[in-house]
Amino acid sequence: MTGQTQELREWSRNEVMAALRNILVESLGVKDEEVVPSASVVRDLGAESIDFLDVSFQIQQTFGVNIQAAEIRDRIIAWGALILPTLVEILEGRYGVKLSGETLRPLEASGVEGVLAHVRSAHGLSIEPGATDDVGRELLRRLIKEFTAFGFVVGEADERDLMAIIRTDLGTRRITERTMDLLTVGSLANFIYAKLGPRLRAE
Repeated sequence: MTGQTQELREWSRNEVMAALRNILVESLGVKDEEVVPSASVVRDLGAESIDFLDVSFQIQQTFGVNIQAAEIRDRIIAWGALILPTLVEILEGRYGVKLSGETLRPLEASGVEGVLAHVRSAHGLSIEPGATDDVGRELLRRLIKEFTAFGFVVGEADERDLMAIIRTDLGTRRITERTMDLLTVGSLANFIYAKLGPRLRAE
């Protein structure tokens, strides 16, 4: 079927999911039963960088929409760069101190707990009990807001895991690995639904 014909075709959500399942089975060499909405494209289905190019091409050919799966992956990686600037903003607003991302970067491996200990000793502040959880939750809330605006669903289990990580490790590697799990079959389908717009019909 030509791209022009695909651009005119209407799709139901069930049809989109069935077609996407076929694309992922063929591109990633996985079993049909593995491709469920909750499956992480990277962690569960084993997608690598080169696979995203093929998946993107197959989506364009099938649906007549431009979904750059590799760009989505790159966006997740770039998202890690927001962590320290966002934390600096929170701490400056909360404690009235002047900080910088470069000052805090050596403390990444100690997480929010280590950063607060540094702020306490370097600035002579009294850090209230429970501050680690409060600051961590605010940091996570702001980051999730950025993430959900991009079309991802962040469940309670995801929030708990991310919170446990940022308490003790603000390095981008672990957080990026965990947030990459949010690129699920279901979220990829959501991107396609959004691109289809008026061509997505009710069941």
